[in-house]
Amino acid sequence: MKKGFGFGTAFLIGSLIGYLAGRVTTCNATGKKSLSSEHVLEQVKREVKEQIPIEGAWIFLTPHTWSKDNLTHLVYKGGLIASRKNDTHHFDFIADAKSGAVLELNAQD
Repeated sequence: MKKGFGFGTAFLIGSLIGYLAGRVTTCNATGKKSLSSEHVLEQVKREVKEQIPIEGAWIFLTPHTWSKDNLTHLVYKGGLIASRKNDTHHFDFIADAKSGAVLELNAQD
Protein backbone atom coordinates (compact mmCIF):
# COMPACT_ATOMS: atom_id res chain seq x y z
CA MET A 1 0.00 0.00 0.00
CA LYS A 2 1.12 3.50 -0.73
CA LYS A 3 1.43 5.96 2.09
CA GLY A 4 1.03 9.74 1.74
CA PHE A 5 -0.70 11.80 -0.87
CA GLY A 6 -0.45 11.47 -4.60
CA PHE A 7 0.58 14.41 -6.74
CA GLY A 8 -3.03 15.25 -7.69
CA THR A 9 -4.22 15.31 -4.08
CA ALA A 10 -1.24 17.37 -2.92
CA PHE A 11 -1.77 19.81 -5.78
CA LEU A 12 -5.47 20.17 -4.94
CA ILE A 13 -4.77 20.75 -1.23
CA GLY A 14 -2.02 23.27 -2.04
CA SER A 15 -4.29 25.13 -4.45
CA LEU A 16 -7.08 25.26 -1.88
CA ILE A 17 -4.73 26.59 0.82
CA GLY A 18 -3.38 29.21 -1.59
CA TYR A 19 -6.88 30.32 -2.55
CA LEU A 20 -8.00 30.63 1.08
CA ALA A 21 -4.85 32.55 2.03
CA GLY A 22 -5.46 34.94 -0.86
CA ARG A 23 -9.07 35.53 0.18
CA VAL A 24 -8.06 36.25 3.80
CA THR A 25 -5.33 38.64 2.66
CA THR A 26 -7.69 40.45 0.30
CA CYS A 27 -10.37 40.84 2.97
CA ASN A 28 -7.85 42.18 5.47
CA ALA A 29 -6.27 44.55 2.94
CA THR A 30 -9.54 46.11 1.83
CA GLY A 31 -10.66 46.64 5.40
CA LYS A 32 -14.23 47.07 6.48
CA LYS A 33 -16.87 46.49 3.86
CA SER A 34 -18.94 49.48 2.77
CA LEU A 35 -22.54 49.89 3.91
CA SER A 36 -25.42 49.73 1.44
CA SER A 37 -26.51 53.01 -0.14
CA GLU A 38 -29.97 52.61 1.41
CA HIS A 39 -28.48 52.21 4.90
CA VAL A 40 -26.28 55.29 4.45
CA LEU A 41 -29.22 57.37 3.17
CA GLU A 42 -31.33 56.46 6.22
CA GLN A 43 -28.42 57.31 8.51
CA VAL A 44 -27.90 60.70 6.81
CA LYS A 45 -31.60 61.53 7.16
CA ARG A 46 -31.55 60.60 10.87
CA GLU A 47 -28.42 62.69 11.42
CA VAL A 48 -29.76 65.91 9.86
CA LYS A 49 -33.49 65.71 10.61
CA GLU A 50 -33.21 68.03 13.63
CA GLN A 51 -31.77 70.85 11.49
CA ILE A 52 -33.48 70.17 8.16
CA PRO A 53 -37.15 69.18 7.69
CA ILE A 54 -36.58 66.53 4.99
CA GLU A 55 -39.29 66.00 2.38
CA GLY A 56 -37.30 63.97 -0.12
CA ALA A 57 -33.91 62.32 -0.52
CA TRP A 58 -31.84 60.45 -3.08
CA ILE A 59 -28.44 58.75 -3.22
CA PHE A 60 -26.15 57.30 -5.88
CA LEU A 61 -26.17 53.50 -5.57
CA THR A 62 -22.42 53.10 -6.12
CA PRO A 63 -19.73 54.49 -3.79
CA HIS A 64 -17.02 56.78 -5.20
CA THR A 65 -13.52 57.76 -4.14
CA TRP A 66 -13.41 61.32 -2.74
CA SER A 67 -10.43 63.30 -1.42
CA LYS A 68 -10.36 66.30 0.89
CA ASP A 69 -7.57 67.73 3.06
CA ASN A 70 -5.12 65.05 1.84
CA LEU A 71 -7.46 62.27 3.01
CA THR A 72 -9.18 59.84 0.67
CA HIS A 73 -12.55 58.30 1.50
CA LEU A 74 -14.92 55.87 -0.13
CA VAL A 75 -18.19 57.84 -0.15
CA TYR A 76 -21.76 57.96 -1.33
CA LYS A 77 -23.08 61.19 -2.81
CA GLY A 78 -26.70 62.22 -2.60
CA GLY A 79 -29.18 64.98 -1.99
CA LEU A 80 -31.93 66.13 0.32
CA ILE A 81 -35.01 68.24 -0.38
CA ALA A 82 -36.46 70.38 2.41
CA SER A 83 -39.24 72.94 2.74
CA ARG A 84 -38.82 75.99 4.94
CA LYS A 85 -41.31 78.86 5.05
CA ASN A 86 -43.00 77.71 1.81
CA ASP A 87 -39.64 77.60 -0.02
CA THR A 88 -38.07 74.42 -1.33
CA HIS A 89 -34.36 73.99 -0.62
CA HIS A 90 -31.96 71.43 -2.06
CA PHE A 91 -28.87 70.10 -0.28
CA ASP A 92 -26.01 67.93 -1.54
CA PHE A 93 -24.28 65.56 0.87
CA ILE A 94 -21.24 63.33 0.90
CA ALA A 95 -21.30 60.46 3.39
CA ASP A 96 -18.61 57.93 4.31
CA ALA A 97 -19.48 54.56 2.75
CA LYS A 98 -18.00 52.55 5.63
CA SER A 99 -19.53 54.44 8.58
CA GLY A 100 -22.39 56.45 7.07
CA ALA A 101 -21.14 59.65 8.72
CA VAL A 102 -21.91 62.90 6.90
CA LEU A 103 -18.61 64.37 5.70
CA GLU A 104 -20.05 67.34 3.84
CA LEU A 105 -23.49 68.99 3.54
CA ASN A 106 -24.00 71.98 1.25
CA ALA A 107 -27.07 73.98 0.28
CA GLN A 108 -27.46 74.40 -3.48
CA ASP A 109 -27.60 77.97 -4.72
